[in-house]
Amino acid sequence: MGNQQSGPERLTARTKWRMRAVEILYEAESRGEGVKRVLAERADRAFTDPEAPRLPKYAEELARGVDEYRYELDEAIGRAAEGWAVERMPAVDRNVLRVALYEIIYVEDVDTPVAIKEAMRVWEQIGSTDDTRFVNAVLDSAAKAEE
Repeated sequence: MGNQQSGPERLTARTKWRMRAVEILYEAESRGEGVKRVLAERADRAFTDPEAPRLPKYAEELARGVDEYRYELDEAIGRAAEGWAVERMPAVDRNVLRVALYEIIYVEDVDTPVAIKEAMRVWEQIGSTDDTRFVNAVLDSAAKAEE
């Protein structure tokens, strides 16, 4: 059965920014485009269309960071997700893991427990399943390996 909550949980701005970063990464991957190109297209759209949503700076930083360190992140996720090949995971799921692990390893002002909890929140919103045990186990293992 999954983890049902007694009411809708209000998402913080940073949680929403993390979700936006995952969306950018997913879009780039599904279109076979580079992250930089997708970001440039979004910036152009925001410039020419006042109704287009603006991409928060932190979401862009996360997307660019994950793009830059994708190989290292995938290696760490692959080691932590025993029996699961990163490329065989659903694209949204692997990008949630990438964003969280990027924060754990490369973003100094985000503590590991916060990054894991936020990844679980994002996963609950857009992951392929509502079972957050997988994301928790993978990120916990990867974080311990990075210490």
